[in-house]
Amino acid sequence: MLNGNPTVNRCKIVFNPDIALAMYRELASHIEQIEDVTAELFWQETTEFSYLGSQIGGVWLVSPQTIPTQSQVLIKKILNHYGVWTAEPDLAINP
Repeated sequence: MLNGNPTVNRCKIVFNPDIALAMYRELASHIEQIEDVTAELFWQETTEFSYLGSQIGGVWLVSPQTIPTQSQVLIKKILNHYGVWTAEPDLAINP
């Protein structure tokens, strides 16, 4: 799926406080169980390494523009399970 495709939504999800790499991988695995939704992890933008922080900055969710309401609710439940999050841009999936 291409970012320029008008029939595809791409939403940046960031958790605050950060969650661990293993949790991001688990989250991505759960999200990708939803039909037509993919999750792509992206690196933390800071150049300072922290053993206590996550090296992952967040996750990109890619989905069709016409995602079913049931799928939106399930995505929100999964994200809420992992903590407090924000979405950029604000799509149909809001905290």
